[in-house]
Amino acid sequence: MKKIAAALFCLCSLSYAVDYNPLQGEMLSLSCASCHGTDGKSVTVTPYIAGMGKNTMYSILLEYKNGQRKGTMMQKHVKGFSDAELEQISYYFSKIER
Repeated sequence: MKKIAAALFCLCSLSYAVDYNPLQGEMLSLSCASCHGTDGKSVTVTPYIAGMGKNTMYSILLEYKNGQRKGTMMQKHVKGFSDAELEQISYYFSKIER
């Protein structure tokens, strides 16, 4: 019985990749501001990322990191982050109002 309970606990804990940490998300997102503007609200040709869906943004960032999507600086930029950090960044921008 204890083994079953332990197995269920492990499976349940895997269903959530990362807990959102607002401070970490904000700190990590600062590196995005030089191109995407303050809080991702770009006023140039760079994409406006404020309010983008968390899952959408996370998928895009992983595509850049894995070389499946081409971009000017993004491929090099995202390689400096772990997948968990990219998820924190995605959470952060998803919570900003467009």
